[in-house]
Amino acid sequence: MKATAWVARRRSTRSLSLFWFRFRRTMARRLSQEAHIVAFLMGMVMSGVVFGGIVAGELRPADKLELANQLEAFLLATVHGQLASGSSVFASRLLADVSWLALVWLAGSSAVGIPIVAAAVFARAFETGFAVAFTALQFGWKGFAVASVGIFVHQAIFLFALLIAGVNAIRFSYQIVAQSVPLSRWSLQFLRYTLSSVMCLGGVMLAAAVQAFIVPPMVIRLLGG
Repeated sequence: MKATAWVARRRSTRSLSLFWFRFRRTMARRLSQEAHIVAFLMGMVMSGVVFGGIVAGELRPADKLELANQLEAFLLATVHGQLASGSSVFASRLLADVSWLALVWLAGSSAVGIPIVAAAVFARAFETGFAVAFTALQFGWKGFAVASVGIFVHQAIFLFALLIAGVNAIRFSYQIVAQSVPLSRWSLQFLRYTLSSVMCLGGVMLAAAVQAFIVPPMVIRLLGG
């Protein structure tokens, strides 16, 4: 019995090691094949974040005052527990983020999807850079800490999922343009593309959960509430 159990454990360990080896090899091969797409989208992310930060610093005084008042009211509501429930925040955040993911999926399903995907990634990164920079500029180091916890964490997780979806969308859109997929295999390739996009929902749900259930208590602690 002991010998049988030992053999079973050894086989299980060997199977897990083999699975992990194959997974790493597959991921390395995919990354090497799609490194140019990843680099392109990462460039769009960096450009969007930087440009958003620049625009936040160049707002007119009247616009700064209006946005600062809205942000301060939001932070006060957070401290006093006057925001919507965590489940409501999760649902609204998830719906908004899934809309971006659906846009990228839909763009990848067309021959003109590459510029649309790039624009979507840039726009979301611009939103992140603008929000973080504006909060930091208005409230100093405490604003930077609040922005890092309250904005950047959620956006970083979501942008990672969006980048994966964007890489898949650009690759599939290019296949459409290049007509590299035979008509007989079109349905199967489209199903694979859709399933890979659906898998990105895991990252989107994680980002929404962080924003709804983890971020508010951390922001309250940072603000001394």
